[in-house]
Amino acid sequence: MGAELGPPMAAWRDERGMTLIEVLIAITILVVGILALMNSVTAGYLSVVFSGGQSTATEVGRQLFEQLRNQPFNPGPATGSDSPAPGVTRSWTIATVGATPSPNGLARITLTVTWPSGSGATQSTTFETLRAQCAGNC
Repeated sequence: MGAELGPPMAAWRDERGMTLIEVLIAITILVVGILALMNSVTAGYLSVVFSGGQSTATEVGRQLFEQLRNQPFNPGPATGSDSPAPGVTRSWTIATVGATPSPNGLARITLTVTWPSGSGATQSTTFETLRAQCAGNC
């Protein structure tokens, strides 16, 4: 049964590789995919850098709040600033709230922490708490 291949099968069998247009379409699809992947990697990196700075800022802010709350109550106007880590600065203000006489004094502690972000700009966050004067055994 020596059946001969008809013209359609012979044409298919004689093709050698892909046409130029098919190659260009394949390269275009590949490049678009790679660019999308690179964009997501860059966005992920910037997100990690930002959240790392925000975690550092939160930690140094918490540490200073603990220090300020454990000091003797002195609500007078007090301000200060320092740099606990490279590129991170924190500044604070302690101010009296209202006209509450001793031993019922109340003070507002405001803390601002500034840190560098991944894009070269700076980010900042502000924390605020109230501290009451302790009368008697606390």
